[in-house]
Amino acid sequence: GTVSRPTARIFSRISLLSRLVLLLLVATAALSSAPGTVSRPKAMSINEDAATPGGIPQAEFIEDVAAHLSKGSITHDEAITQLQDLYSKYKFIDVRLVTSKNNLKGKIPEIKKTLEAVQFLRSKASSEEVVTTHFELASNVLAAANISQAEHVCLWLGANVMMEFTFDEAETLLSKNLKTAGENLAMVETQLAFLRDQITTSEVNIARVYNHEVRLRQSAKAS
Repeated sequence: GTVSRPTARIFSRISLLSRLVLLLLVATAALSSAPGTVSRPKAMSINEDAATPGGIPQAEFIEDVAAHLSKGSITHDEAITQLQDLYSKYKFIDVRLVTSKNNLKGKIPEIKKTLEAVQFLRSKASSEEVVTTHFELASNVLAAANISQAEHVCLWLGANVMMEFTFDEAETLLSKNLKTAGENLAMVETQLAFLRDQITTSEVNIARVYNHEVRLRQSAKAS
């Protein structure tokens, strides 16, 4: 249940990975390329269009079904097939964006807690006060450690990589990641809102083309 003082000193720098600081993590998946950066989630698009959020193609509302079929020289079945194909792509994009949104919503609290932990340790670094904490040795296995006048912290960068930073470097990195993650979340939410409108338009278009064919068949039978 306890760790000798030499062992505690060995682990003092990684003791931020503890319940006290809620496991110092720097958005593991967010730091996918280089330290200090958070990768921006790319919107899955069919045809890039800078005029729409994330380049998601805009679904054109079919007001006149007959004119739409004549313009493309296609049948009802062909039109429905095209619309269903576009609808499927929209749904695929939706799944990817929802996944990105959930990941970001999970990472932002982690970054905030990590930043708060760094700031807490920094506030204790200039005093002789000893901070007692626990760090994780393995899953569900914790050991005690004492921290006094710490000058550096170690942050997980992902892929089982940990890097040592000064307090200034750690705060700069975490603040930048927190800002970027917030911007990415807002961007994904904007893309999702736009995408849901396109999905609704596609559903209406499919129904209009189908109903148009049904009316023509009914008229043909009546005549």
